Amino acid sequence: MDFDLTDSQRAMKDALRGFLLKECPIEYVRQCDEAERYPSELFAKLAAQGWLGLPIPEAYGGTGGSCTDLAVFLEELATHFEAAANIYYTTIVIAADALSHFGSEAQKRDLLPRLARGEIRFAFSLSEPNSGSDAASLRTRAVRRGDEWAIDGQKMFCSCAQVADYILLMARTNADAPKHDGISMILLDPKAPGVEIRRLKKLGLKPMDLNEIFLADVRVPVERVVGEVDRGWRNVLKTLDYERCCLSAVNVGAARSCLDKALAYTKEREQFGQKISQFQLTRAKLADMEMEIDAARLLLYRSAALVDRGIPNNKESAIANLYSSEAYVRAALNGMRLMGGWGYLMEFDMQRHYRDSKLAEIGGGTSEILRIVISREMLR
Repeated sequence: MDFDLTDSQRAMKDALRGFLLKECPIEYVRQCDEAERYPSELFAKLAAQGWLGLPIPEAYGGTGGSCTDLAVFLEELATHFEAAANIYYTTIVIAADALSHFGSEAQKRDLLPRLARGEIRFAFSLSEPNSGSDAASLRTRAVRRGDEWAIDGQKMFCSCAQVADYILLMARTNADAPKHDGISMILLDPKAPGVEIRRLKKLGLKPMDLNEIFLADVRVPVERVVGEVDRGWRNVLKTLDYERCCLSAVNVGAARSCLDKALAYTKEREQFGQKISQFQLTRAKLADMEMEIDAARLLLYRSAALVDRGIPNNKESAIANLYSSEAYVRAALNGMRLMGGWGYLMEFDMQRHYRDSKLAEIGGGTSEILRIVISREMLR
């Protein structure tokens, strides 16, 4: 399998790097993190340059990029600003994938061009207070009332709900169906009567807000269901390989940023009469980081290649997500160790990676769940 990038992918990567060096300096990243502020200026500039249309089909105003194209993009974006890469995935990619595959023609023509132009943003809401890893046990109910759905329930851990124009809400539309049936994906207006959104305080990824949502007799037109009624869980499962691939790309890019910062520091810092990059233990840690990031990247592009070829890769995508997430955590931890007290200071960026990295082992499937997925596929 050929993992080399095409000329167009290399050109895209170089163009994006040049754009981010100019429009997303490290000072801006730090400001957004410290103020816990959504990077609206950056996303407006990404939209103006056409970057938001990458995962959207050309027929609906996008550029129709492949999964590998998206992996290249997200890795580079995460190297500069990991929270922004997570936001891009959350507010752009999930909706683009769901609408492209399952949306009605009317939904595609209405929403996808506006998404590509940066005029609207999305959030995705699945988890609830009593359904995290066991997501299919969700209790939020949507009951048909004439030409509307009446929705009641509570959602947890919904990223970007406060800036979203639409929330892709997973709700139970048939209470009598088996656990994994009777679930539908519904386009929810977060400003609709009966919707209350509360922001949650969290450890890292400060520019990407995290929310709980309360729904009390929220009315939604029946045509707002994405895909078939009662078959929403199958839709979610169909996108998991794509999701894990995207999250792996974010992890690889963020881990690479840790390594870049650790390398720069060890080449400058002097102790005992020499640069600390000359010490064998320092070099061993740097070598471990390089090896693990390189391995994570290869797993990422194997998964992306399988997605692009239409080959189911539940195991491969889970391996890529699991390994890359743990590699990012280790890279951040080793970066903190190499920088010592300086890495612990808020004015340096390694502490941000240390805080941000932990979510990589939780969001999109915990490390424990991913190991179960891998072993289950092995034992089939």
